[in-house]
Amino acid sequence: MILNCPSCSTRYLTDPVSFQPNGRLVRCANCGHSWFQTPPDDMPKSVGDAPAASRPSASANVGSARMDPITPFSRTASRRRMPGSTIAVWFLLALGVFGLGTAIYQYRVEIVRGWPQTASLYNLVGVNVNSAGMIFRNVNYDMENQDGMTVLAVTGEVVNITEQDLPIPRVQLVLRDADGLELYHWSITLPEGRIAAEATLPFLTRLSSPPVGAHALEVQFTEGEE
Repeated sequence: MILNCPSCSTRYLTDPVSFQPNGRLVRCANCGHSWFQTPPDDMPKSVGDAPAASRPSASANVGSARMDPITPFSRTASRRRMPGSTIAVWFLLALGVFGLGTAIYQYRVEIVRGWPQTASLYNLVGVNVNSAGMIFRNVNYDMENQDGMTVLAVTGEVVNITEQDLPIPRVQLVLRDADGLELYHWSITLPEGRIAAEATLPFLTRLSSPPVGAHALEVQFTEGEE
């Protein structure tokens, strides 16, 4: 005999004999719902010939039987809903992780400047962090002749890519030959000393008698001495 819980539809395989003669109170092991279950209509009553007055009444069936669902039918049971408090905890946890990740990315420059060793961690996830917080833009060079002397003139811009004022480190310029070997380097200090958030500052430097064979110019920030 198969019973269906009226509340959650969990199905149970039970012995119909246990419900003779007038049925009994049962309780669902899945949701705790209780109901009165009568024996099947087509099942012969073992006391079917007894007078109605001698048959136990439904009220005589005291107590209840707790049933366990049968595995083949348990799949039809309704899914239990996750408690609201658990959902709230997971939501807050996800929100916290998202907020932490956003902050780690947004303040990556400040984090790497404070802890340089974290730069490798950013690189692992494909984020290249500019610890200086500044970049070079529109760098150009030209050969000039002044009083019969060859002069290399280099112009460009320093751009603050952060949202805060920053001190400007020294700017180092390197001349390399066709094989990438360094021929000469020098450094300059921008007179402004600091650069405002998201601001742009131009720079100009000249080098008299640049080395022969100079093929490429490299511009970078440095904290060292010239």
